[in-house]
Amino acid sequence: MPTPVPPKLDVPFYYELPFSVRKALPTLRLSMHVFAGDPAQRFVVLNDSRLAEGDKTSDEVTLREVRRDGAVLEFQGQRFFYPRDGQ
Repeated sequence: MPTPVPPKLDVPFYYELPFSVRKALPTLRLSMHVFAGDPAQRFVVLNDSRLAEGDKTSDEVTLREVRRDGAVLEFQGQRFFYPRDGQ
């Protein structure tokens, strides 16, 4: 069984964001996460919206990167990591 790869820690986890940003951040529901070797095939379904890298939800959350273990999102200029299991 392969050893899980720890997430890159170049961005904070969503729960490590400043309180003011966490308070303004909409509820996040990651219902689908697709990672592929080809970046053009990567996407997530976040809050019922299918997003490719660079897309934005109606509540201004931008998908910056799909990683094997989650997604790098951006809200109010703050990038953060949201794991695919939500924890």
